[in-house]
Amino acid sequence: MRTPAYIAIADDGHITLFWGNGTEEKKHPILRGPQPASSEHLLTVIEGMKAWAEENGYQVVVPSYDLEVPDIQIGITDQDAENLDEDEIIDLLTDILDLDEDEDR
Repeated sequence: MRTPAYIAIADDGHITLFWGNGTEEKKHPILRGPQPASSEHLLTVIEGMKAWAEENGYQVVVPSYDLEVPDIQIGITDQDAENLDEDEIIDLLTDILDLDEDEDR
């Protein structure tokens, strides 16, 4: 069985092959590539890194969620709380839940 690994752009901007499937608490780099100069360069480096990984016993996987997007807290100001009515809040929450359901499909 091959070891899972994934390719992502590291915090320093370098294309990097990481060990695991993206759910690990800490990123474990296996192979560090260059910083991409263009989208074409990015694709070329990813293809080469994927080939290297497969030749060396890794299975490149795509993480099931975006690794770099931080959790976003939704809050309202005191002024909004005073001015919004219950129907507007329910409509907003319904829209958010509908978006989440669309992404799950």
